[in-house]
Amino acid sequence: MFPLLVHTLDLFVSTIGIFFVKTKPGLPSLKPDYGVLEDPLDILKRGYYVSLMLALVGLFFICKTFLNLPNYPQAYICFFGCASIGVVVSFLFVMITQYYTDYNYGPV
Repeated sequence: MFPLLVHTLDLFVSTIGIFFVKTKPGLPSLKPDYGVLEDPLDILKRGYYVSLMLALVGLFFICKTFLNLPNYPQAYICFFGCASIGVVVSFLFVMITQYYTDYNYGPV
């Protein structure tokens, strides 16, 4: 049941993160008071950050609920730690890839 719930959490978190990926309303060329244009990558990263935070919270509750073992009552903390390491590593992959491929940073 645990793997199924984790993948269900992925679907919910991704769906919620999509709602945070949006720009200011209107067209910059038609609105003189539009302001500064947003970087598209910043818009995408906003949704990614929301998804990461929701994933960590959801993973904690899923681990606590379904991996609370009678012989080892603190086992859920170990499982949550492993899941958290995976989330942090995926975040680092994104940041490292951005550093080496985005035109705003030195290596490019």
